[in-house]
Amino acid sequence: MSYECAKCHSSMEEGFLLEKGHYNDLSSEVWVSGSPDEKSFLGRMTIKGKVTYNVRTFRCTNCGYLESYAR
Repeated sequence: MSYECAKCHSSMEEGFLLEKGHYNDLSSEVWVSGSPDEKSFLGRMTIKGKVTYNVRTFRCTNCGYLESYAR
């Protein structure tokens, strides 16, 4: 499937946005349902019981516009 830039109508290339976690742990972005304000009993952010999707990001080869999808 090919994507077209919404800004300049050039072609888009697939990639991903890199997250650096604790100790520079590398991972790709994930979309999570609900509010980030919901905390576990230890006061940490939790995703237990929430719907998650990996995020795919496309970059325009002409103008650099980024567009992300969570499927």
